[in-house]
Amino acid sequence: MCNTRFLVVVLGLLLAGCLSGCARTYVDKEADAFSSEQHISFPAYSGPKTVVAVLPLGLSRRAADRYPQLLKKSVGFGVHNELVEALYDTHRFRFVEEKPDIIKDVMDRQWMSAAGMVSQSKAIELGRVLGASKVIYGEVYDFAQGGESIGPGGVSRGFNIRMAVQVRFVDVETLEYVPGSGTGYGRSVGEASRNAIRAAVLKLIKRL
Repeated sequence: MCNTRFLVVVLGLLLAGCLSGCARTYVDKEADAFSSEQHISFPAYSGPKTVVAVLPLGLSRRAADRYPQLLKKSVGFGVHNELVEALYDTHRFRFVEEKPDIIKDVMDRQWMSAAGMVSQSKAIELGRVLGASKVIYGEVYDFAQGGESIGPGGVSRGFNIRMAVQVRFVDVETLEYVPGSGTGYGRSVGEASRNAIRAAVLKLIKRL
């Protein structure tokens, strides 16, 4: 009888632990896994710097259709500025002077219209106009919002945001390019985009 009671208690404890620690939705599991990578740092670098033109990222139609609030120009410029900041922090690049009319035109065509990633031929053309031999461009290709966790106290709802970004480094002369993708999580679009971009840039520079 004692052994039976002991077995019941052990099974009960194991079940309780499983319910409190294992029953989470997909979004929250990803966010928990990513929490240790919120502060992505770049490896030290002191070599020559590459001159690049940085184009605004595009927004995929899939993401824009599901979350039309992303089409705000302020969001697009915020993501563009995050990309420039991340590239600057690598200490690997120097930037050509931006021409506001070109940047605005690309933003209108690629972000606000949900056209997605600018074509490689267009990126190369713009790189030449801006006087750069290398161009960095890309797109936000995935976006999700929401999630919930199930624990001992019941269901707790969160507002986790996931953003996935791909950036490409293209040589204007040889037409060769190197991609880098990253996924970021946050409690705001700004935090998620910053984490996604830094993850994508880190992967990119490891391949250069």
